[in-house]
Amino acid sequence: MDRRVRTPRFTRARVVAGLLVFAAICAVAFGYVRYGSTRTLRIEGERLVLSPVRSAAFHDYIPVTGIVQPRATVYLDAVDGGQVAQVLVEEGVMVSTGQPLVRLNNTHLQLQVINSEAQLSEQLNRLTSTRLLFEQTRLAHARELIDVRFQIEQAAQQLARLESLGTGGAIRRADIEDARLGLQRLQRHERELAHAAQVDESLLREQIRQLDLTITGLNANLALARQNLDNLVVKAPLAGHLTSLDAHQGESKSPGQRLGQIDQVDGFKVTALVDEHYLARVAAGQRASAEIGGAPQAMQVVKVYPEVKERQFRIDIAFADATPSTVRRGQSLQLKIEIGAAADGLVVGNGPFYDDTGGQWAFVVRDSRIATKHPVKFGRRNPDSVEVLEGLREGDRVITSSYATLQRFDRIEILE
Repeated sequence: MDRRVRTPRFTRARVVAGLLVFAAICAVAFGYVRYGSTRTLRIEGERLVLSPVRSAAFHDYIPVTGIVQPRATVYLDAVDGGQVAQVLVEEGVMVSTGQPLVRLNNTHLQLQVINSEAQLSEQLNRLTSTRLLFEQTRLAHARELIDVRFQIEQAAQQLARLESLGTGGAIRRADIEDARLGLQRLQRHERELAHAAQVDESLLREQIRQLDLTITGLNANLALARQNLDNLVVKAPLAGHLTSLDAHQGESKSPGQRLGQIDQVDGFKVTALVDEHYLARVAAGQRASAEIGGAPQAMQVVKVYPEVKERQFRIDIAFADATPSTVRRGQSLQLKIEIGAAADGLVVGNGPFYDDTGGQWAFVVRDSRIATKHPVKFGRRNPDSVEVLEGLREGDRVITSSYATLQRFDRIEILE
């Protein structure tokens, strides 16, 4: 009798086939997770710039381009104007302090000096006449007072004799009274003469004082007129290089017109234009530096001009030590101006990635050649580096080149 043979449900072949199917499903799922839901880009490493995250001091500075200028520049102007009579030096020469450069003619100023001298002479004559009159009047009053006082003494003596004789009845009382009245009249006359002398002397002294003030003013006017006349000879106010001179013989110059300039050559400064964004952060006394001849040169901001033109403001920078001998007027220098104190922490190289992401995230490589997106937080930045606050650790590498073609991907596979 035949019996039905039961085939086992889990045979070796079925188990092997099931494992193979399961492995295929896992592979498909892994491929989907890795390559389907995550957008990945493969790119050659030579097309990327990777910067390591490292511990270092962050220096907060701004780069500017400066132009070397003379430490001091003095401009030559025609103060009162005139016609160029003589040009005494050539443009471009070295001049000394007080050296005559240009001589001008101005007839109006010459006449002004002559008129001032004439007015002064007239007032001096008036002063002399007034003082002479004062002395004459004083002497006249003195003579009158002497005469009156002599008459008073005579009248007093006569009255005394009459009074001594009148006691014996030899002189009439009427004669004595007349003599007394005559003495009193002379005494009143003396007082009036003394008062008149005092008034005349006071008036003449005041007149002399006014003339003295007038003469003082005329002397000041004359000195000013002579100074203006002296200004027709344009002189060098300091020793230096006469870099420009715009004056030709016979040419007319209006008052205040620029004739030229002298540059002081015993020292230099650097003038730079800075973006208005940093106006509140740049101040006199801040340190700066530049490389001159391959060596760093310490410098310092000495003046900040607050006026903003074309979205920039100007600053003056001086050399902290002796000016290098290789520096020349008009030379361009690349400067670094420190606008904040150095701080230790994590830093990463600066690059176009910061502008592409706004500093919110970055592609970070950790222990492999796969770069993944990481949220980050950056602080200050300068042209060389960015201050790391959160999201990165020392030893990480960050893609700092442009993210223009990378932003839509989540992972970057960096090929050898």
